[in-house]
Amino acid sequence: MEFVLIGAGMGCEALLTAQAREEIARADIVLTTPRLADGLSGIRDIEAVPLTQLTERACACEGRIAILLSGDTGFFSAAKSLAAKLRAHGRVRILPGMSSLQVFCAKLGTSYDDAVLLSMHGREGGLLGAVSCHRKVFALTGGKFRADALCAVLADAGLNHVRVHVGENLGAVDERMVSGSPEELSRLNFADLSVMLVENDCPAEISRPLRDSDFVRGEVPMTKQEVRWLACDLLAVHPADTVYDIGAGTGSVSMELARRANRGQVFAVECKQDALELIARNRVQTGNYHVTAVAAKAPEGLDILPAPDCAFIGGSRGNLPDIVRALLEKNPSVRMVISAIALETVHAAMQALSDAGIQPEISCVQVSRARAVGSYHMMTAQNPVYLIGGNL
Repeated sequence: MEFVLIGAGMGCEALLTAQAREEIARADIVLTTPRLADGLSGIRDIEAVPLTQLTERACACEGRIAILLSGDTGFFSAAKSLAAKLRAHGRVRILPGMSSLQVFCAKLGTSYDDAVLLSMHGREGGLLGAVSCHRKVFALTGGKFRADALCAVLADAGLNHVRVHVGENLGAVDERMVSGSPEELSRLNFADLSVMLVENDCPAEISRPLRDSDFVRGEVPMTKQEVRWLACDLLAVHPADTVYDIGAGTGSVSMELARRANRGQVFAVECKQDALELIARNRVQTGNYHVTAVAAKAPEGLDILPAPDCAFIGGSRGNLPDIVRALLEKNPSVRMVISAIALETVHAAMQALSDAGIQPEISCVQVSRARAVGSYHMMTAQNPVYLIGGNL
């Protein structure tokens, strides 16, 4: 038995490739979803099957079976999971098709080789970080993450300065293309079959480490730049990670972490009001709109947050054992780095990790900076800082 998975583009005959037409004509039976069947019924007899039943129905057929899938088979397509299931029952071939990315960007007259590509179908997070840190972001929308809802998220986060283009029902007779600010487009209603391209002319410079001079400062303590850089390296933050900064202070570590989790989420947990105000200002100052301030004294407030991939603990207010336990309850594999300047805090961190069955890793960071003294430069030592890691 042979299965041919075919990218059917936007579901209209005009956007089918010549190769796709040839395979459809040769097939003994053609299966697809009800929506695609409606748009392509003029080609030949096509059996409409719900997406969740395609594998079962295809395996019940004999001969050469063609399965039409929307868009391109290599771009956020069901082809990946279908192929894995069907290979146990016969030969599988995959043919590409026109993706919504190609069609939409061509209509806009823009390229997509410099765009970050996202699918928001059933996915939390990702958009704010991608838009904050990149000049161009393309997203497939749908379900509760419709284009108008996503535009509202951008506007509420303070990203109303970006420009959004939305394409609805591409290739159909009721196709619609709209451009504007997130706030403007959030007031419209878009269908599930919509795509969006977001352009940000001033994204955060994720390749440049943040220096102390980049932040709005107050009376709130701030983790110094060299310590921030090392701590973030130790946490090995991945682009799509969910990250906590507990005892965030000015938010300097939060913003550094956000540069690395540039398609993820960063939660800055802080209980002091003056610090929360600084976090809000530094979020805008550094362009990291995917940093969310959480007004709480940890471990309170952590229960409502998504599970963390990694966490930096810069301040615990005596609750370190409880914070470590709370983090491990949410994710037993969470990567942690705890900073300390007092030996008592080092001991508490070691004890909290050891009690959780984690072997602590300890580093002492001692930094000196040059300062001008007349025509000479002298090194001035900063206070030593301990970094205690767990699950690294």
